[in-house]
Amino acid sequence: MSFTVVLKRGRERALLGRHPWIFSGAVARLEGEPSPVARVLAADGRLLGVGLYSAESRIPVRMLRFGEGATSQLGKSFFADRLGQAMELRDDLLPEATTGYRVLNAEGDGLPGWTVDRFGEVLVSQITCGGLEAVREFAYAALGELFPRATIVQKNSSAGRRAERLSEVDEVIRPDPPPASEVLESPFLENGLRFSAEIKGGQKTGFYCDQRDNRRRVEELASGRRVLDLFAHSGAFGLYALRGGARRVVHVESAARLIERGREHYRLNEEVLATAGTPQLPVEWVEADVFSDLRQRTERYDLLICDPPPLARKRRDRDKAARAYKDLNRLALGRLGRGGLLLTFSCSSAVDSKLFRQILFAAAIEAEVSLQLLSPLAASADHPVAVTHPEGEYLKGWLARVTS
Repeated sequence: MSFTVVLKRGRERALLGRHPWIFSGAVARLEGEPSPVARVLAADGRLLGVGLYSAESRIPVRMLRFGEGATSQLGKSFFADRLGQAMELRDDLLPEATTGYRVLNAEGDGLPGWTVDRFGEVLVSQITCGGLEAVREFAYAALGELFPRATIVQKNSSAGRRAERLSEVDEVIRPDPPPASEVLESPFLENGLRFSAEIKGGQKTGFYCDQRDNRRRVEELASGRRVLDLFAHSGAFGLYALRGGARRVVHVESAARLIERGREHYRLNEEVLATAGTPQLPVEWVEADVFSDLRQRTERYDLLICDPPPLARKRRDRDKAARAYKDLNRLALGRLGRGGLLLTFSCSSAVDSKLFRQILFAAAIEAEVSLQLLSPLAASADHPVAVTHPEGEYLKGWLARVTS
């Protein structure tokens, strides 16, 4: 008998709306020998679909197929079809001279628990659920055919894997056997600028592709402006600003290691920036805690980027994080003069778009400034969000303008 997950009465509504997650509290019982692929039934016996099963997760089932016609067959062809659809989107929307982007965005591309980023000739994969980990050979067979010359690295240091008691040791999937030396980094292009992803030891997959479209927006706005880049990481926003004609760029970053990587990114792009008309780089790096720096800084700027790490990793931390976001944006607004532009972000999934807008309202009141919201900001288009899975919309932000 096929492995089956039977839901409690009345708990099928989310699945009928094609939400891809089943929480443990919705499960009435299990039937058959547990396996990585499960049929999901409503309490009345209707087949609702098929999903990946993870016994150790608070989300034991992540749906792959919906409806009474869903089959439990899961092989290379299934993953090849989903990956092919994902690449159709990327082929349509990626800008020229770009070899760093998200190949696959989990639920947004119909493959929950799996993200893949490409950095030149290296693919960095993250699998965060036990069900997919158990059938990954089919997934990687399909991915390998799509990118036949690429090295594939699986990064395993994530909270999701820890929660499901999966290995947290990074792996080289291809070539097999792996190279004698570790895959430390990989060069790539983004809109013609040169970067290097920090594969070994870097945050997430090694570089934040999700901000690519917002970096381009900074380039469009930067001409003649003094720019302050908070939580600068490895300097990508600043590079775009300089290519766009910024008068000066100040980066504030607390990690010395990331500052050195940022300086290396500037060295990689000296020729590109010289061609753009900025042979002398008016760039400053400040190693400091951003909150402390803003409290001491007195200079005003024309364009400010505020892109902090997650301040709320869990829903129970939301109120505390909201206060931190408010204080951060209040301090940032104090460093903008009349007409100054702010690009501010939250990547905390527990802070939704509505709450983030309320936070900006409170920050503007406390900073005693009038603030116009000009445009909402989100992750780049290679990070699609399924309309049935709003939880996938983790990055949100605003382009705003101080009017007085």
